[in-house]
Amino acid sequence: MLEKKQPFKALSKICLNNWHYIDRKILSFSEGVNFFTGHSGSGKSTVIDAIQIVLYANTDGRGFFNKAAADDSDRSLIEYLRGMVNIGENNESEYLRNKNFSSTIVLEFEQTDTREKQCVGVVFDVETSTNEIGRLFFWHTGGLLENQYRADRRCLTTGEVREYLQRSFPSDQYYCGPSNERFRRQLYDIYLGGLDMEKFPRLFKRAIPFRMNIKLEDFVKEYICMEKDIHIEDLQESVMQYGRMRSKIEETMREVGHLQGIAERYADYAAGNEAVEECDYEIEKLEILQMREKVSELKNRITESAEEQSRIETMKRRAEEKQEELRKEYEEVILRIADSGYSALEKELTGVNETLERLGNSRARWQKTAEGLSEWKQKDVTPNQTIWDIERFEAQDIDENALLRLKQSLASLRGSLEEDLKDAEAELKEIRKEEKAARDELKALSQGKKAYPRELEEARYELRNRLREKCGRVIPVQILADLLDVRDETWHNAVEGYLGNNKLLLVVEPAYAGAAMEVYRDMDKKRYSRAALLDTEKALEYSRHSAGAVPGSLAEEVTSKEDYIKAYVEYVLGSVMKCSTVEELRRQKIGITPDCMLYKGFRLQYINPDNYTRRAFIGETSMRQRIRRLEKRCQELQEKRIPLQEMEEEAERMLRMESLAQPEEDYLQWMKDIDEISEWNKRKTELSEEIIKLREGAVSVWEEKKEQLLARQDEMKESLQKLQQSIWRIQSDGERYRKNYIEISNELSEKEKSFQENDDMEIKFEKYLENKRSSNLEYLGQQRISDRASLENARNNAYSRLVERRTFYLKSYPNRTFSAMITENDPYDRLLSELQCDELEEYRQAAREQARTAVEHFKEDFIYKIRSAILEAYQMKDELNRIISRLDFGKDKYQFVITKNKGPDGRFYKMFMDDSLSINPAQLSGGMENQLNMFTMEHEEEYGEMMNELINIFIPPEDAAREELEEAKKNMEKYADYRTYLSFDMQQIIHGDKEMKIGLSRMIRKNSGGEGQNPLYIALLASFAQVYRINLSPKIRRAPTIRLVVLDEAFSKMDAEKVASCISLIRGLGFQAVISATNDKIQNYLENVDKTFVYANPNKKHISIQEFEREDYDLLRKEETAV
Repeated sequence: MLEKKQPFKALSKICLNNWHYIDRKILSFSEGVNFFTGHSGSGKSTVIDAIQIVLYANTDGRGFFNKAAADDSDRSLIEYLRGMVNIGENNESEYLRNKNFSSTIVLEFEQTDTREKQCVGVVFDVETSTNEIGRLFFWHTGGLLENQYRADRRCLTTGEVREYLQRSFPSDQYYCGPSNERFRRQLYDIYLGGLDMEKFPRLFKRAIPFRMNIKLEDFVKEYICMEKDIHIEDLQESVMQYGRMRSKIEETMREVGHLQGIAERYADYAAGNEAVEECDYEIEKLEILQMREKVSELKNRITESAEEQSRIETMKRRAEEKQEELRKEYEEVILRIADSGYSALEKELTGVNETLERLGNSRARWQKTAEGLSEWKQKDVTPNQTIWDIERFEAQDIDENALLRLKQSLASLRGSLEEDLKDAEAELKEIRKEEKAARDELKALSQGKKAYPRELEEARYELRNRLREKCGRVIPVQILADLLDVRDETWHNAVEGYLGNNKLLLVVEPAYAGAAMEVYRDMDKKRYSRAALLDTEKALEYSRHSAGAVPGSLAEEVTSKEDYIKAYVEYVLGSVMKCSTVEELRRQKIGITPDCMLYKGFRLQYINPDNYTRRAFIGETSMRQRIRRLEKRCQELQEKRIPLQEMEEEAERMLRMESLAQPEEDYLQWMKDIDEISEWNKRKTELSEEIIKLREGAVSVWEEKKEQLLARQDEMKESLQKLQQSIWRIQSDGERYRKNYIEISNELSEKEKSFQENDDMEIKFEKYLENKRSSNLEYLGQQRISDRASLENARNNAYSRLVERRTFYLKSYPNRTFSAMITENDPYDRLLSELQCDELEEYRQAAREQARTAVEHFKEDFIYKIRSAILEAYQMKDELNRIISRLDFGKDKYQFVITKNKGPDGRFYKMFMDDSLSINPAQLSGGMENQLNMFTMEHEEEYGEMMNELINIFIPPEDAAREELEEAKKNMEKYADYRTYLSFDMQQIIHGDKEMKIGLSRMIRKNSGGEGQNPLYIALLASFAQVYRINLSPKIRRAPTIRLVVLDEAFSKMDAEKVASCISLIRGLGFQAVISATNDKIQNYLENVDKTFVYANPNKKHISIQEFEREDYDLLRKEETAV
């Protein structure tokens, strides 16, 4: 076939030094089909991965190493270089190479027509202590170096390779450098004949495992119909220039609309502002007129106030003269009454009444004290002498000595009561405390709780919380008593008593005992010193090596569900023997009786009863017994508490009784005052009788006249006060009038100075006054002030709307630096005038010209290029179909199919491929709304909207977010790719009575085994033909490329016939192939391949490779048969 006559660069050899389990090896390849075989794990992928490293110029490897064996393989470069043999228990790797070394991978290529050779490779330097890797990619002309890149029984280092190349080759016949990327470009562009840097490595990697996890349609699209670089920059620039012009015009028109709206809003504001100013003028004018009236009124009031003050002052002088006459007449009457002795008697009577009032208070206090003391007579603790002294106090017959004795006796009684009260309070406090604790414990027991000591519960809570933090889950912490029960109640007290505080041990499961002890060690030693922790793990371990409890021991009476609790019980009680008598006790090392008599260490003693009564916690019986004891104890404490409470109350009541706390001199003075009351009453009677006699005589006339004069003086005094108050009021009013007159006059003067009269406003004001019926200036002013509020509100609303419209405009046009708050509109009006000039029409004309340019570019740079690319795709499809139609692939024939896109993007296909499509840009409309409608001519109705839609895609959105720009870029790339408008498929051709063609995109998943791989395999090889440019005509001059195809386990599901067909297709297309398969499939390959490589790795530390040419296959068959 023609394809086989085309020269190419064949992989002729590979040199491997220190690569995985290969120390030193050179393999020679056939230009045809090479076959790698051997057991799984024999090392086939080792060589394939070495080839990939060089062909990709990529040392990462995690994306392709050993992918034929497993998709999730994580084999790394360092494992290949050092030869990893095992991973230890601590996840530490073991390697073959544990000293610093270098490795080499070199591929030799030979051009099939000229036999010129070149080598590409990589050398690695490995630092084993840190696993750091140095690398150097290189190329040189000629075959593999004679020294095989080695020196002194070792591999050359990167530095040595560079030095050797520099020394042995001219500068144009070798290359080595630190940049992988630069080497990769030269590798694909020059050394390998000009390959696509993206498609070749992607296809080569996908082919090796041959799993084809991509849709057939996408595979054909990506690898058969290559992407065409359709430059749309000129189109985009033309369209964008028009878009910018059109946007500028539209934006200008929109801005004009905004500015016109602002002008309208400003006109509303100006009208409202004028109405407010007119109202303000009228209000200010009314205020001036009103103030003038006020000044005139105040001036009149000041004059009237001065006249009124003068009149009242004259009346006051006359009243004062009359008052002086009354005073003289009153004094004359007083002298006449004094001469009669009446005044002296009245004064003495007043003094007697005051004395009697004081003496009466003393008698009241004495009686109250006597009533208080009488309570002591009813008390049994009061001595007889004290009672007799109290009776004398009540009879007001007590002397100073008896009073002092009574006071001392009461103080002694109070002292005794205070002592008794203190003792009762202390005893009550203890009883109440004990009773509360007993009732709390009884309440807890009644609720099913055992009322453990508070410090034990706190320790349990703390231990549980810390264990949860340490272990990450809730670990139960229990108390030993909750896990025990006693089989026979006869021995219940003995078990409770002997265990003592041991039954309060904290318990966790053995698995957490160690962790619990670590936690316990960090807990507060002072706070939790009374709480102990049981080592259940050690107790359980001890029980496994001990003989268990002695028969007849107290441990037989204790039961538990947990093995580790039984183990501890046997340890503690397993040697404590049950006894009934003292004789039996003496025969045991440790013994105990049901009544809790303990014999231990040759000592006999009773166990503390509290251990099996108050502190009994094991089983239900202990709870019932404790409840009965607590109920009895509560009753006893209550009976003891009540009498003490009554005694306390009585003592407190007696201490509040009268105790003669005042000094004894006070009480003696009270008694003396009581004795004097009768004498003073007698003197009062005498004085009253004498005063009556005088009143009945001449004094009564003078007394009556005195009272009349006194009343007239009071009237005159009140009249003078009223006159004086009137004067003060008039003076105050006058002062206020004068002050207001000055203030208002000054204010009026200032207002008249600041007021600016306006002829137009004045005419309107005069008309306003003429139209008003009322002449009340204050009323008119208030009315206008009220009107102003609504006018100002209307103006403010208009201003708010104006500012709102301006703010929206300024946000939309941030380049405009006007203020939104100014009360004038000059800047906005000037800008509106500028924007409405004739330049807008010039912009429209320029936009029309740019639209025509955009049409031309769209027609030439886009439509025809897309159309040409689609036609080329059809030609390439036909060429590939011609090639594969001449190839034998068993009974099946296949062909590629390219049609219009079956999805929504297919609607554009006819527009590109319509032969009658013709565009005349000169016929474009002048109207801006139609400037980008390409098809105002013959095809307008059919394609116009479609074309406009595509053009808009190539106009990037303005002011878009990053995500929107990325999406726009993707759409541009998508619709600039001719493949967007096509669908890709393969068909299977079945020959029979009637030829059938079956589309494979949907059917391929339903087929199984080799049948399902056939079309994928053909698509794969066709894609390689595309990448290696095998489908080009031999007449076209092009640089030879490699034609290497590597397939690992590619035909595992095919029978011998299918394998032969596949290999025949490889040969037919002119590929050099490396096919890998396990040795159980060797018979399917030997008749069809040119060279076979047999791999072995028996000890997983050394890979051996044997090469067999076709003439050696008989020997190979014998070896396989022997195996």
